[in-house]
Amino acid sequence: MLPSDLLRYTTKSGQAYPFYLKGDRAGWAEKVLQVFSSHIGQTRGDLDEALKALEGDSPDYQLVRGLAHLLAEDANFSVTSPIEPETLRREAFLLAKERGHTTKQVEETFSELAVKYNLPIETIPDALYSDLPENHILTSVPELTPEQLVNLYNLAQAQGLLYYAKWLVVNAYRNVPGEYRRLFHRLKLFGLMYTVEGNLDDGYRVHVDGPASLFHQTRRYGVKMAAFLPALLQITRWAMEAELEIKGKKVIYSLTSESALKSNAAKPPVYDSLLESSFVERWIKEETHWALEREVEIVDLKGTVFVPDFALRHKDGRVTHVEIVGFWHPDYLKRKFDKARKAGMKNLLLAVSERLNVTNEHLEGILGPVIFFKGKLEPKAVLDVIENL
Repeated sequence: MLPSDLLRYTTKSGQAYPFYLKGDRAGWAEKVLQVFSSHIGQTRGDLDEALKALEGDSPDYQLVRGLAHLLAEDANFSVTSPIEPETLRREAFLLAKERGHTTKQVEETFSELAVKYNLPIETIPDALYSDLPENHILTSVPELTPEQLVNLYNLAQAQGLLYYAKWLVVNAYRNVPGEYRRLFHRLKLFGLMYTVEGNLDDGYRVHVDGPASLFHQTRRYGVKMAAFLPALLQITRWAMEAELEIKGKKVIYSLTSESALKSNAAKPPVYDSLLESSFVERWIKEETHWALEREVEIVDLKGTVFVPDFALRHKDGRVTHVEIVGFWHPDYLKRKFDKARKAGMKNLLLAVSERLNVTNEHLEGILGPVIFFKGKLEPKAVLDVIENL
């Protein structure tokens, strides 16, 4: 992401709008990439000087700095000294204290260090301070096209406005297969506090509290809210609205899935496991009046959510949810069964692998049916149960 001083946005009529790089200005991305590529093997200080030269007296200097910052975040810099620089400095200072600091005495010190470490004498001065950031060597640059760098820059500008969010609301619409669970996983991963309301037919509203609404504006929490935005780009249909407090003024910031924002990250897999994908493949081959949908129901458990793996819908209106429990880990099993218990869903079928050695104690208080399977979950075993619910 970008630091606050490199954010570019406007506010008008109570709305906030991030600056997006487009048109002729998008050409800066290619120029910045060229500077980085041509400085592989050179120091960060040399790279910075070249970027300053690229800026010149252009009014777009902030734009160049923003692009460079994003590239530098994922570029690799290394210390190339054959000897640990701090050790080398310590020895050099001790020798200089004994000998003195005249030009001749310094050369004698460098000569002694060169002999001791079997290094060319001309490399000693650089090796002494090779651990300073400006002396780090650029070893690799992210493999981005100019278009991808523009996308990264525009996303960073959109994220940056959320540093100032008091709250944000996300509308996650229906018929978004396999994406709800990842959305809530990201909310939890970044430690964001949220509540959920809505239903399957109208969609779900996720209200995320910001730092200003809780205690006071804190940059750390605002950065977490900004880091959450790319997760929305993995959702097919969504809308977001946030209230920002910028320089003492409140403004509204809105984004939707119709925006031009793009993520360079690969689309996550549709299914979380081979168990799920193989179950879907088998279900498609079945001749049944039950239609299978992927992760469409959200159950608010006050502090967390439960998103069953599948929903099965019959033509007559019946609905059964299916959760596959195939991964073994004590904490995972405890969380999974606790959520199923709290959800209190009589139409929730738990399909549990026999390899997990699940006991009656695990299943106590769970209202829906439970079936066990070996290896792969067969659709016929599920159908036999749900037809009689």
